[in-house]
Amino acid sequence: MLSFADWPAEDQKRWQRALKPADRFEDSSLGAHLAPTTRKARRESYGRFLGFIAVLHPGRLSHPPEARIDRTTLAEYVAWRRTSCGESALVNDLQALRGALKLIAPSTDWSWLLSVAKRMTAATPAQRTKYHLITSDRLYLLGLELMDGAVSQVSSAGRITKAQAFRYRDGLIIALLAMIPLRSGTLRALRIGQHLVKVGGLWALDIPAADTKSRRALDYPISREISERIDLYLEQFRSRIPGADKHAGLWASNKGRPMVSNGIYLAVWKRTKKSFGFGVNLHRFRHAAASFWSSQDPRNVKGVKDLLGHASFATTQKHYIMAQSRLAGRVFARAIDAVRK
Repeated sequence: MLSFADWPAEDQKRWQRALKPADRFEDSSLGAHLAPTTRKARRESYGRFLGFIAVLHPGRLSHPPEARIDRTTLAEYVAWRRTSCGESALVNDLQALRGALKLIAPSTDWSWLLSVAKRMTAATPAQRTKYHLITSDRLYLLGLELMDGAVSQVSSAGRITKAQAFRYRDGLIIALLAMIPLRSGTLRALRIGQHLVKVGGLWALDIPAADTKSRRALDYPISREISERIDLYLEQFRSRIPGADKHAGLWASNKGRPMVSNGIYLAVWKRTKKSFGFGVNLHRFRHAAASFWSSQDPRNVKGVKDLLGHASFATTQKHYIMAQSRLAGRVFARAIDAVRK
């Protein structure tokens, strides 16, 4: 893969122009609306394609971007990529490559590349993702248990250790995510006084569109119980984490700066793994919330769309709500087991 600094000068120029922020005197650029993760995926995919060109067709790097790829070259690229990735990853890569080419060469018709990706998708056997059944109520209770455990340890020892501060912090992350299943990037970006604000004695999340993947502003009230636990975290536990006083990040790390997404992921994974026997990743909190809502209040399940910050319920229904048959089966099994006992 070629890093951006090694791209041909014309490619760099076009990419930067396509992502240039809009101002009051100019129309929005083609990629101004794209989320950082989407930009990153397209840039990396295009860098991989340029790396392929640099190895097998180096002379083409001097050609205009739209002149480097055709159906024959794409077939070579697909064969080259198949040696290092699976079919699903390859299809995603081609989608991102097409997105990058649309930014760099917008006047060229790239629909043929989309057709290739669709044919490959149709030929790829569907693999249903299997999850351990977990719903928001279990995650919420785990968060409370972790925080209560930290408080109990402090009461016994008479002081707050760094380990107890981390335990309380992780419990608060889990409980808050169980109630408000934010995406990892938004969760990581939370800042005290900016996104986390006090409203009438309770805390609330006020997240601008710029800090969300969907580019839609989000506003969530926080319950009294979690608000009180946030107070305790800010007043007692957060300050025991080294360097926490040097930044406004809600989730303080051991490195004197806010936690990064991977750090939050690992903390939650380890806590859930220890408690449940299997780790729960951050995105799974969104599945858990949708499944819990659909089982507890099926008549109003469309409200999950707004909880998750989706533009349409179709996205929620397709990707996040666990099959009702599986939920019903588990409930029935528990009922049978209770009768047996």
